Amino acid sequence: MHLTHIRATLSAVRKWVPLVLGLSFLALTAFTVYSATVQWQRGRLIDDTGVQVTGTVTRLLHVDKGYKKEIAYTVDGRRHTLNKGYDPTLHAPRRGDRVCLEAAREHPDIVRMCEDHYPQGDDTFPAYILGAFFCTAGLLFVIGHQVTVARRTREIGTAA
Repeated sequence: MHLTHIRATLSAVRKWVPLVLGLSFLALTAFTVYSATVQWQRGRLIDDTGVQVTGTVTRLLHVDKGYKKEIAYTVDGRRHTLNKGYDPTLHAPRRGDRVCLEAAREHPDIVRMCEDHYPQGDDTFPAYILGAFFCTAGLLFVIGHQVTVARRTREIGTAA
């Protein structure tokens, strides 16, 4: 009787795991595609209406293995700030350092470093695209697995 209860529980889990896994892959795919689209649109907005400004590092915020720099910049007389991640092996910023930025004229809070194509940096956009690709592959794998299981179940049912 105890073994029957365990089998019933495992059977219920087997039914829900693919659904939960599939929904997780679907949600992650939607998130990564949305994030990549937002980065692309914001990059295009800066390309179309961008204005080059000079920002100044006002603070260095210590995070896990490095720093984030807080950069203050002015567009059309209004002051804005940007928190930009920092890799300590690439550059050692100091308070007061000047930084080249490009901001969207209509939305000056959308800003990127002058060398970058996307506001969160050029490494972020491909990471979102790769994430979307792998999550979609995972979703298709789960769907394929479920189709295969359904076919086997149908074949077993018709053979009996």
